[in-house]
Amino acid sequence: MILVVMFCSAGVLAQKTKPFNYDKYCNTRFEYCISYPQGLLDPQPEADNGDGRKFLNSDHEVVMLVYGQNNAQDETLAGKYAEETAAKPGRTVTYKVKKTGWFAVSGMENRRIFYKKTIFRNGQFLTFRIEYPETKRKQFDPITSKISASFK
Repeated sequence: MILVVMFCSAGVLAQKTKPFNYDKYCNTRFEYCISYPQGLLDPQPEADNGDGRKFLNSDHEVVMLVYGQNNAQDETLAGKYAEETAAKPGRTVTYKVKKTGWFAVSGMENRRIFYKKTIFRNGQFLTFRIEYPETKRKQFDPITSKISASFK
């Protein structure tokens, strides 16, 4: 019985630490690139207007969006950051950082973990957002960190 438990535990541990090969999506319209775990997040067709793409896991519980937008309303990065960190019903921000040219915000929204990073470059906002159930935190927190670091 102890052997079976050890074997099952080892299998679960191996699944949690399984490394993924990362592929890269590059957007020509807004000139950004981002990596994603191949086979775990499947790229959907690029948006008709060419601004970005959605990625989904097999059960559609994990959703990643990446897109660009022109700053048609002359907004500021500070203003966007203030919007993202403002109190909203059903949403709790647990992490926020603002640096020159970008910011990131993370927390819980409607009982799901979210992470959003926005870069301001050449008069354009480039945004990456991922959300997933709290039950997938152990798997997706390190993946989200790797994806965020690749977003350029």
